[in-house]
Amino acid sequence: MNQAAEVKFWKLVLIGLAAGLLSGGFGVGGGIVLVPLLLAVGLDRHRAHATSLASIFPIALAGAVSFGLSGEISIGLGIAVGIGGVVGSMFGASLMNRLSTRSLSIFFGLVILGAGVRMIVSTEPLPGSGDFSDLALALFAFGIGLLSGFFAGVAGIGGGIVIVPATVLLLGFAQHEAQGTSLLAIILTSIAATIVNRKNRRVRLHDAVVVGGGGVVGSVVSSQIALGVDGRILSALFGVLAVIIASRTLYRAWHAEGRPA
Repeated sequence: MNQAAEVKFWKLVLIGLAAGLLSGGFGVGGGIVLVPLLLAVGLDRHRAHATSLASIFPIALAGAVSFGLSGEISIGLGIAVGIGGVVGSMFGASLMNRLSTRSLSIFFGLVILGAGVRMIVSTEPLPGSGDFSDLALALFAFGIGLLSGFFAGVAGIGGGIVIVPATVLLLGFAQHEAQGTSLLAIILTSIAATIVNRKNRRVRLHDAVVVGGGGVVGSVVSSQIALGVDGRILSALFGVLAVIIASRTLYRAWHAEGRPA
């Protein structure tokens, strides 16, 4: 696609709406659908990843406010995860610009596949999870953010597919609290990665604003619905969707020719 060409406004709004519905419903940034849909309307792989991260900021913000008003956010640990995410996302976003299109597709597919399978499996916390000192909890949260931020920067996602399962399994969070805390952390991650991507001229900022606007609407609506749904059902549904998207991405990447970044 000619990068100066315009994508139709209504397509961007619908893409944002779809991402927002997933974001508020599952505590993720929405990149799991943003990247494939932005590719579908003509963006190249690198700009799709970068534009996805930029549009995730308002989407995650809207969802975090919604969960926060219901008391389903751990602010302190969310900030710790977010700080780790800032560091990780900067490294990830820098690496993203050095990978070939095919390598980027494979990496994205594998990250999403692993997260999807894990979310289908039981999300009961691991034995001893959450039984840590405040300092240990903060360090675990920072580590979770570091890993999720790296994946976010490389794969163009918000990082929630790592944060939500990790905070449930390792920190003993309930599903809804994990989702709200994840959205808070994603706000910081998306800002940091977008700064790097803007310097590398990968972001289509106008498109990101329109997508983000549509996403805010979807995020507010779905977060309110999610608060009334059993967390195990939310996890399983999202896991199935993630596996489908990842399988499709890996299949297409496997049969594609690698191109230099």
